[in-house]
Amino acid sequence: MQDATGEGLPGASVTQKGTSKATVTDLNGAFTLDVSDERAVLSVSFIGFATQEVTVGTRRVFNITLEESASEMEEVVVIGYGTQRKGDVTGALVSVSEKSITSRPVQNVVQALQGKAAGVDIVSNIRPGEISSVTIRGQRSMYATNAPLYVVDGVVFMGTLNDISPNDIEAVSILKDASATAIYGSRGANGVILITTKTGNKGKVEISYDGSVSFDNINSLTEWATAGEALERYRQGYINANAYKDGAGTYYTTPTLAADLSMFGNGDAAVIAAITAGYAGGSYDPSKVPTTDWVDLLTRTGITQNHQVSLNTGNDLSKLYVSFGHYDNQGTQLNQGYTRNTFKVNGEITPRKWVTAGISMNMANGVQDYGTINRSGSATGAKDLYGMALSQIIMAQPYDANGDFIKYPGGNSTTPLYNPMIDIDESADQRNTTNIQTNLFGEIRFTPWLKYRINYGLFLNNYTRGSWQSSQSTLRRYSTTFAGAAASYETSKSKQWLVENILNFDKTFASIHTVSATLMQSAQKNVREGSTLSASKILTDASKWYDLSSNTVGSPDGYGTSYVGSQILSYMGRLNYSLLDRYILTATIRFDGASVLASGNKWASFPSLAAAWKMQEESFLSDVSWLNELKLRAGYGQTGNAAIEPYTSTGPLSVYDYVFGTSPAVSFLPYLMSNPTVTWERTAQSNIGLDFGLLNNRIAGSIDLYDSNTSGLLMERTLPAILGYPFIVDNIGKSRNRGIEVSLSTRNIVNRDFTWNTDLSFAHNKEELVELVNGKEDMKGNGWYIGYPQRVFRTYKVDGLWQDTPEDLAEIALWTANGYKFAPGQYKPVEQGTPDHKLTDDDKVIIGTDRPDFTAGMTNTFTYKGFELSCFIYARVGQMYFSSLQPGGSTGGQYVGYVRKADLNEFWSPTNKNAEWPGLTSTPAAVSSTDVNQAMYINDGSFVTVRNISLGYTVPEKVLKPFSISRLQLYTQVLNPFMWGGKCVQNGINPDDTNGWTSVNSIGDPTGGTNNNTMMITSFVLGCRIGF
Repeated sequence: MQDATGEGLPGASVTQKGTSKATVTDLNGAFTLDVSDERAVLSVSFIGFATQEVTVGTRRVFNITLEESASEMEEVVVIGYGTQRKGDVTGALVSVSEKSITSRPVQNVVQALQGKAAGVDIVSNIRPGEISSVTIRGQRSMYATNAPLYVVDGVVFMGTLNDISPNDIEAVSILKDASATAIYGSRGANGVILITTKTGNKGKVEISYDGSVSFDNINSLTEWATAGEALERYRQGYINANAYKDGAGTYYTTPTLAADLSMFGNGDAAVIAAITAGYAGGSYDPSKVPTTDWVDLLTRTGITQNHQVSLNTGNDLSKLYVSFGHYDNQGTQLNQGYTRNTFKVNGEITPRKWVTAGISMNMANGVQDYGTINRSGSATGAKDLYGMALSQIIMAQPYDANGDFIKYPGGNSTTPLYNPMIDIDESADQRNTTNIQTNLFGEIRFTPWLKYRINYGLFLNNYTRGSWQSSQSTLRRYSTTFAGAAASYETSKSKQWLVENILNFDKTFASIHTVSATLMQSAQKNVREGSTLSASKILTDASKWYDLSSNTVGSPDGYGTSYVGSQILSYMGRLNYSLLDRYILTATIRFDGASVLASGNKWASFPSLAAAWKMQEESFLSDVSWLNELKLRAGYGQTGNAAIEPYTSTGPLSVYDYVFGTSPAVSFLPYLMSNPTVTWERTAQSNIGLDFGLLNNRIAGSIDLYDSNTSGLLMERTLPAILGYPFIVDNIGKSRNRGIEVSLSTRNIVNRDFTWNTDLSFAHNKEELVELVNGKEDMKGNGWYIGYPQRVFRTYKVDGLWQDTPEDLAEIALWTANGYKFAPGQYKPVEQGTPDHKLTDDDKVIIGTDRPDFTAGMTNTFTYKGFELSCFIYARVGQMYFSSLQPGGSTGGQYVGYVRKADLNEFWSPTNKNAEWPGLTSTPAAVSSTDVNQAMYINDGSFVTVRNISLGYTVPEKVLKPFSISRLQLYTQVLNPFMWGGKCVQNGINPDDTNGWTSVNSIGDPTGGTNNNTMMITSFVLGCRIGF
């Protein structure tokens, strides 16, 4: 058994049709099978390849070549609780191959799926050890989770995706519509991602190594001004504010050393020396002012290593796959990193032809250095150090002449701009996670058409987190309130088990009727318990978060324990019927019971119905020679969501201390009002799709249209203060998602030595809130608005900048009469309705959302003999992005940080009236009592990025054979080398990261997220794959 290139296909399935006789190919693709007679027909299948049927006849030796399924019609894909030919699938499903997953070195499989599956929106998270957020066909829920369900090797996965090495994955199937996901009921409300890991293959022992090392650097996307150029911008702000003067109060409009020094309160020694150097020749020369590279001081070249060794083998009775992986990502920001070790075992034994048993065990330990603890007492975000670097005075220094830290680089203590270098070695936040998931299964084949399978899954988790600030950290060192070091330590452990009983029936009657049915019962229980301990008067810095009880003045400040438990019980039935292998019908019903819901509302049923029509099999299309596949699909289904915290419906308790008489006492009070009516969110989704293959499947793809409506949204209803509870969780509101998805694959050139293939994906989703707590009323305090997505930017709209024309000055005077402090060079607000020269909440408008209008991905792959060149391009278009970094240098007084070169001549002044940005000023607080400048922080976040360029070479087998090497591939890659886009990208911000969203921004209005200063990481990779 081999592919089109002559490479053996290990693990391919070979079955004699109509019998239970079956085997799999060995490591070289060879197989042996005893058949009943010469009329026997062999069915040969392998995931990602078209199924072939071969009549035995008088032959005893076969050379079978499987073709990759360009049309995907005959491809064997994984579905819920089984596998199926892609041509028989009635729901919306997309498959991603092993090659696509391993085409670039990634931390987890989610990163590999971005842009490869239409309708699956993946937003990057650049912090080492974090998992990107995933939504399938938009966000539905507001209180419950929007994350999809992950199923690994047929069993619900209870760990995190960081537990699975991408090199262990054979294929991924993504179920998107309700007709496909309803089989998982409430668990599949947000889509299902099915992961198939590698198993052992029949034949000799094969040992493989897959390794890579990458060098990661920050790509700033823009060019920053030098210190001398930035100083000129700072100076312009003081001139505009009539504040550029010497110590005697004399105002200037041309540079002087005394006036420059006065901008920094005469600064510290480093700033004085830097500014003085600019006047070394007598007059100011910006090129002589030394520049401090704060970005270089707070970041580094990160080195990421990924190594994995695997072993697989098997025979007629057993199969075994074992792997050990080591992943080490040293982040580009100091104090951030992630190390993971994984161990994977897949074993299977067939002691009799009618019985099979197996085990799948995945062990992972991850240690995450989360980041520096900042002055507010929390860990820095994924890009906070980078943002701190960009906010520094560019000619200031972190150290004085004695090598000691300068507390306030630049010398001004009235506007605290702390030295971010101090906390690098004086704080830590380390998180350690160990996960073990073990799945056991047994399968009995009573007949060729009836089998029973039992799955048992056990998941164990142990998590610890230590957080520490030394006595020399900025929060403790310069505080009059705190003394000594501070630390906290928390630990939790969880245990989950799952049991599934599955009965499968699959039989063909009279050669034209195929019926398959599945019955399933499952039960799952989750238990988690934890403890926390914190102290703020630690005697010895060296102990960090250990020995808190004895190394603390007095007793620890806080301690506590917790316990959480929940259960789910389910029953499912599915029926598939195929007539003439042309008309296909699928019906599913699932019943779920969830303990987290209120009594009387724990159970719900979730039905679905789907149909497919293989139109190419009809006689009226038989003469269309260029049409190979045309399948019409339609489906409708319902799913539910109850992914809320346990005890939410019953009124969870909190401990309250009080005084009873003269003695302290403790009481337990519910901190949420119980709700005996809370029940499932329910999503009803309809889908219509078309799969096609043209020109001998040289062009193949699919188109899907869907409409998803969610009712009974789980939300927080605000309660009157007199009740004593802030809110109650209730089923209120509706949301809707609708859109279109397109997938297209083309084989542009195919010949013996050269091929060129293109894969395209496109998805558009419109997300909107239909109803909220009070029906059609907006909930402005939460930032939720009818007819818009959940996450929007709402602020005052502006119409350019005020000018000093008579018309604008007259208009400014009307605003001044109402107490506003507008002036030429500032943003001009646009009032809604009848103008009254007063800004109220009614004048705010929704100017965008972080949800894109569409996402797209394109991969071009070229092969020439042993060489392969591929390029993957990804795009998100139509999203808006919030960042306080924009536009850098426009409104911060002397502490404006870095300035982009492109902005140097784009700030308004009386001699530069066509500028893009408002005029610089040293007194931004005096601009206006209402912050109209929010508009500059929200810009177009659309982008197109080259995600990966890869060049590889596979050494010919005849060269390797004398060295007992079965395969060797060498490759080099560049990740994220280029990005083009809207205003955000032009301003030096990478908008491919909307994590960290909150409903209220840092300015204080509900206008959207607080995701600031996102950087782009560009990596150069070297790697190899070798097999023995």
